[in-house]
Amino acid sequence: MVIGLTDKPYVPNKIKQKQDILLSFCTVILFYLAFPSGGYGNLAWLAIMPVIIALNNTQGKYPFMLGLLTATLGWMCSIWWVVDGLTKVTFSQSNIVIPFVFIFCIFSALPYAISCWLHARFSWGSSIFGAFKSACVFTVLVNFIPSILPGNLAHALYLSPLQIQLLDIGGVPILFFIIHLVNFLLATAFIHRKSNKQKSITCLLVALSIWLLNYGYGYIKTTYLLNNTPSVEMTVAIIQPNLAVNLRTRDDWLQKAPLFQSVISQVVNNHHTDLIVLPEIPVPVSYKNYQQDPLIFNPVIKNRTILITAIEPINNQITESDSYHNTIELIERQQVTQLYKKQKLLPIGEYLPFEKQLPILRTLFPNAPNYVAGKNNTLLPLDLNGQTINIIPLICYEAVFTDLVADGVAKGGQILINAVNDAWFGDTVGRNVHLALALYRTVEYRKPLIRVTNNGVSNIINVKGQIIPNSQIKPLTVGFAISKVNIPKITSFYQVYPYFFIILCLLFCSYAIVSSQRKLNE
Repeated sequence: MVIGLTDKPYVPNKIKQKQDILLSFCTVILFYLAFPSGGYGNLAWLAIMPVIIALNNTQGKYPFMLGLLTATLGWMCSIWWVVDGLTKVTFSQSNIVIPFVFIFCIFSALPYAISCWLHARFSWGSSIFGAFKSACVFTVLVNFIPSILPGNLAHALYLSPLQIQLLDIGGVPILFFIIHLVNFLLATAFIHRKSNKQKSITCLLVALSIWLLNYGYGYIKTTYLLNNTPSVEMTVAIIQPNLAVNLRTRDDWLQKAPLFQSVISQVVNNHHTDLIVLPEIPVPVSYKNYQQDPLIFNPVIKNRTILITAIEPINNQITESDSYHNTIELIERQQVTQLYKKQKLLPIGEYLPFEKQLPILRTLFPNAPNYVAGKNNTLLPLDLNGQTINIIPLICYEAVFTDLVADGVAKGGQILINAVNDAWFGDTVGRNVHLALALYRTVEYRKPLIRVTNNGVSNIINVKGQIIPNSQIKPLTVGFAISKVNIPKITSFYQVYPYFFIILCLLFCSYAIVSSQRKLNE
């Protein structure tokens, strides 16, 4: 008999239901604590173990619903900070934003639910090989379905450089696979601890071996293979102004401009810099489009090179009703030499998706911004002592998308600059989550990341995924940091073969499902 979603309903006894709900809540708590929102990243290695144990010997719709419940609650607990941020940026009420966030969490939970159903349907929790199959299915469904916020349990390890070096082979999916494989092996070991002690011990040893191999690769890579690599050095100043998000107008900018002038003057008058980087800020500013702004910047920047995040009006008209491009302006010798227009816009925060099909959205979010996406992945060439350094510009959450960065790297990009305004999320862990998602690009492509934000977390990350200590600025403060950034000439395996692990997973996943289905049909 083949068990599926349409078969006779499977209903466990009340004791098992209570146990399963408890195990589900344990996974939710562990997921929250492991995710950057919780700050205990190493819990990722056992976070989903409880719900996997609950899936043992379940059938039909039950494992799907249990997985859906667990993943939905896990996402809700981990990204609750989004509600307040979207409320502020759209001038709306939280009761309007919450349903949209809840729908997003359910949608994000579906791949986990389907994976749980397949794991239970084919009884993959009964063997070591089954653990590999389940981990592969989870990896394919969670990582290769497009998402507006591509975060997952793999990002829990963002502050553990030795544990994330495999990113340069297979990107986030390979780290996700390793973490989930260890979870499945540990769950299998627990399930068979009494019935088959030898299998239980074997699962534990395999899990430990995989963890050690991952750690060992990270140690060798960071200690030996990435050192003494020829590199170009540049001195970068990042400035964090800490502007409140309720400052939105040109008048607000003109009132705060002296603050910028003061901080920039401290940098220019006391330090050598090859580049000064300002973050994305809530007020409208543009060296190119506002006549007042060159008069504000020129006296203090002198002839230094500076990068600012600005607005580019559509049709060259600056009015309240017009649409805009969110842009980066590279200013050299007191003139804008390069422009980049943001390509990945934040849904609701910068535009309303499906607004034409659903006009009611504009009624619900009347003050939502109306930005227009750019179409080109533009590099910003910077002259550095006779050498050209190609900057990959990234505005706000663009840095979380590996495909966007990959395009810039393929065109010759050598360093990532991410201008961010996380002030919408207040003093919450949203800042840490955003940092975690962006940090992984440094290891995937072995390119340093300059990340400057309005109110934190501002820092510079090297090609090992390590935060340069003297580059950090305390969140919720006005300040600057000056650091030397090494730009090594490294090409990662992931950069050259970005689809290698994807194809490997898809092939193995297809084999796992087909072979398991055949076995059920026999």
